Amino acid sequence: MTYLFTNPQVKKWKTLFVLSFCLNLVLMSLIVYDYVSKNGESGKKDEPALVQSPGNSAGTAEQPAAAGAAEEGGQPAEPAEAEKEVPVKTEPGELIAASAVIEDNFYNAFNSSETLKKIAKAQGMANLADVISAHVGRLLIWDIVLRNDVRKGDKIDFVFRIIPEEEKRTRNDLPDVIEIIAVKYFSHKFSKEISIYKYAAKDSVAKYYYSDGIMLEKVISPVAPIKNYIQITSTIGDRAPKHEGIDFKTNVGTPVYATVDGTVSRVNWKTRYNGYCIEIEAKGSPYVFKYLHLSEVKVEPGQKVTVGQQIAASGNTGKSTAPHLHYQINIGNKGKVVDPMKYHKTIIEKLPSSERENFKNRIAELDDLMK
Repeated sequence: MTYLFTNPQVKKWKTLFVLSFCLNLVLMSLIVYDYVSKNGESGKKDEPALVQSPGNSAGTAEQPAAAGAAEEGGQPAEPAEAEKEVPVKTEPGELIAASAVIEDNFYNAFNSSETLKKIAKAQGMANLADVISAHVGRLLIWDIVLRNDVRKGDKIDFVFRIIPEEEKRTRNDLPDVIEIIAVKYFSHKFSKEISIYKYAAKDSVAKYYYSDGIMLEKVISPVAPIKNYIQITSTIGDRAPKHEGIDFKTNVGTPVYATVDGTVSRVNWKTRYNGYCIEIEAKGSPYVFKYLHLSEVKVEPGQKVTVGQQIAASGNTGKSTAPHLHYQINIGNKGKVVDPMKYHKTIIEKLPSSERENFKNRIAELDDLMK
């Protein structure tokens, strides 16, 4: 114990400790004094500022300052204007702009859109978000793989319209309850924005184009399995668990053509799923070509066919939810699936120069709606 009181080094540290303790007491006193000075000796919480009102020069606490504080010169301040809620358009036929942000997956993002919730409630369309997500997804399959490429924070701006019942009855392009007019998708994975617009060129049905006028869909040429189709609604592998072909949306009865020289190996197998269907083995190669969901089959097993020959009519048979042709290519009967867009030659179509000015103006209108 004698060592603790006689050692010079210990005495030095004890002295420093005492000085530090005293300094902290002084600082705490100054902080308390400053707080009391600002808030009153009683330590009460801040009260509403007093506002002078006519006939009461002393002022009262009946009105907080923000509700009617006097401006310079003694003039009463204008009352704060409440933020107005922008009404949501819900009438069929109107262009409606909305947006969605991906939090977990692509399809769930649309169910979080407040705009879509309001419209769905007003129109009695409980599945509106699901319908829109399916339509937007069909457009984006040409640029991204929805199962792999979406990232949290990706934003989707879009313009759509609810199709009036009378219009649905008179159109021949198999419209759904809604149609997408424009889409802007910002991809964090690819650090780019994908912009797509629906546009009808003169004497042509409306199709989807990028902002540079290039058509969204690739076109199989010179011989496609179907020529007069409305839209490619699904490509290979774009949905779970898997999709092994291309779906061409088209009216029932549209002509379907052989894309190779070959022999019909079988027709109408597994009709519960495939509907009426045809399989053709290509001449001199291992490739097999399949045509599903037909309304009519015009060939028989063992029959020889040539490129461009009509072999069927499209339909909506089997496990099909809407009229379309499913076109599939395999190596062997049940072998590896081949992407038709890679097997066949394809071309890129572009708007003619005569349409560019009108298209540019249309883009400006739709972009303004999406801001």
